[in-house]
Amino acid sequence: MQFSKDLCVGNRIIDSEHKMLLNMINVIASSIAARKVGVLSKAFELLENSLCAYFVVEESIAQALDFDFSQHTFAHQNLLNKLKRTKDGLMMKNGMWSKSEEEDFICFMKDCLVRHIKEDSKSFKAVLDTQYYDFRPNWVEGAPSCMCV
Repeated sequence: MQFSKDLCVGNRIIDSEHKMLLNMINVIASSIAARKVGVLSKAFELLENSLCAYFVVEESIAQALDFDFSQHTFAHQNLLNKLKRTKDGLMMKNGMWSKSEEEDFICFMKDCLVRHIKEDSKSFKAVLDTQYYDFRPNWVEGAPSCMCV
């Protein structure tokens, strides 16, 4: 799946993060299809870490815009939990999943991210649309990443 204009939320930083996350899911999808368990494990770890960093970035933008982010924070945790359950289910099978399970896992992961972008981000998108596309808060590059548990 490719990042497309209908996935844009109105902010260059966030759209760039979404594009990167979608690319990571595409790498995971390829690893699942090729049954490359070692690559898959590392790809999931990278995706989890990237999601945590992305959550910090998105929240800092929301705070700069005085946007109530409490519901969105819940959606982030839900997305991370779904990802972890998917990863655990795949890793337990150690490459021994059926073609239909492979397709289900891939579709589920892509659907989770797309649903998050399109549905969970609707109210945030409305606020972002009131700003310049290049809006960025005064946060420091390399801010500490979140602790995902």
